[in-house]
Amino acid sequence: MPRPTESEDGIEGLAPFLIRCPYCKRTALVRNLICSRCGFPFYWELSDAPHLPPVQRVPLFSRFALVTALVAFIIYFTVGTVTLQEGYTTVAIEQVIATGLTTLPLPVSGDENFQKRTQLAISLLHQRAPSFYGRLVDEVKAIYYVPKGMPGKSWRSIAAFTDPQTGYVFIRIPAVYSSGFGELYDRDVFYYASVLVHEMRHLELARVGLNIGGLAEEVECEQTVYDALKRMDAPKPMLFELEHFLNNPNHPRYKQWLQFYKENN
Repeated sequence: MPRPTESEDGIEGLAPFLIRCPYCKRTALVRNLICSRCGFPFYWELSDAPHLPPVQRVPLFSRFALVTALVAFIIYFTVGTVTLQEGYTTVAIEQVIATGLTTLPLPVSGDENFQKRTQLAISLLHQRAPSFYGRLVDEVKAIYYVPKGMPGKSWRSIAAFTDPQTGYVFIRIPAVYSSGFGELYDRDVFYYASVLVHEMRHLELARVGLNIGGLAEEVECEQTVYDALKRMDAPKPMLFELEHFLNNPNHPRYKQWLQFYKENN
């Protein structure tokens, strides 16, 4: 701003005045916009100030794009972390193959893809939970792939079943293709291995005469599965889901499964 014009009585058009000076903190008479006590100026030339670039406003589209990118990153990071925790990876599969697949210790009836998945599940069990593998070999005499189940029963929500008289384990689609026919993740192999352990426990109980059937036997078999999955370092969500069942076996979410055992025991 232009410097004020001075006169004998001070700044032209501005009489001297009393004010508390912001610099010396004392009340002083200000004449010509100068503190009479400390000389603090109450005006200055803007031309003396350093030149600052004008503030540029970010266009609305750019701000929207920035917010969208940030939200997308947060969602991707969150979903990616959850996906890895759930076992939608092939890390365990690659480790099992690198260590060496276990030769199938019992007859397996099914197509090549089914046999491959069975070998992966049994190899995972052999490498990470050998004591459970040993029990499986002792009890299970053969594994059969029966996608539609067996005549005379309703097979909704049932992944596998056994014949205590023969030691045979019959596997349905949900047990071995839990992610679909064209997908194969670590979680699929862990789940298939857990199904085999579950059926193995049924055969153990039948051999010693403790196959009481019903919910009590299912809880016992799932407890064995939980122990095996922990030994195998299974994905955490699988353990959480199993813990929920073991703590709440009568929860409505298991209604279909429990109805099957009620009808077929």
